[in-house]
Amino acid sequence: MLHADPLRILFVEPSAAHSDHLRQLLQFEGMAVAVLGPDEVTRLPEARADLVVVNHAQLRESTLAIAALAGRGRESRPLTLALVSQGDELKGVELVERGLDAYLVCPCGPREFVARVRALLRRARLPVDGLNAGATGDMVPSSVRAGALHIDPLRRRVRLSGRDLRLTEQEFQLLYFLAGNPGRVFDRQALLDAVWGNETFVTTRSVDALVKRLRHQLRLAGRGTQLVETVRGVGYRMADGAAAQSVSAA
Repeated sequence: MLHADPLRILFVEPSAAHSDHLRQLLQFEGMAVAVLGPDEVTRLPEARADLVVVNHAQLRESTLAIAALAGRGRESRPLTLALVSQGDELKGVELVERGLDAYLVCPCGPREFVARVRALLRRARLPVDGLNAGATGDMVPSSVRAGALHIDPLRRRVRLSGRDLRLTEQEFQLLYFLAGNPGRVFDRQALLDAVWGNETFVTTRSVDALVKRLRHQLRLAGRGTQLVETVRGVGYRMADGAAAQSVSAA
């Protein structure tokens, strides 16, 4: 039975038959699930999905292009999960390093699939099982101000010098983590754990790729690489001059 406002999961693949059993599992968990074929991907922005599952193993189209299209016209992009074939794990790692949130090797067990989806949604602080943070008693995440930077984690909104930044979930998590600890240096493994946890097999080079993408977004907002600094031989930190101030989330 669906909740009043269920999470929306969208599969992108050539045939609904490929993921029929996976979709049934998510529907049993109370989520709303739909499928778009390759010729329907232009409808992705209007689908307003919370998670887009791209069957990379079955598609000829660019998985990265599909993921980017899903976030077009939105303040925050939906989570993205790529399904890759056994033996193609390196492609999954590459997709994560280039901006997707996670990958999963298929075929996989039903429990593993549901657990991965639920873990992704929890990481994004979305209301799994129809329960919000107040209902579960969990601490509501605080918004963070660091100079001209304002991060609202509940709305997944980032503003810098009055401009909205459209970040991927990974870029958002990295920026939120660093901004909440200004001046503190984190090595790559610490940042790997903070952003990806133990949910996806990636390497520490993924951190460097993510920092590069985040800096590009900051550069587009006119701040160059001033906010995220490299500490040679150690890792990265938020510029100490931008003292962070946590405030209650609106």
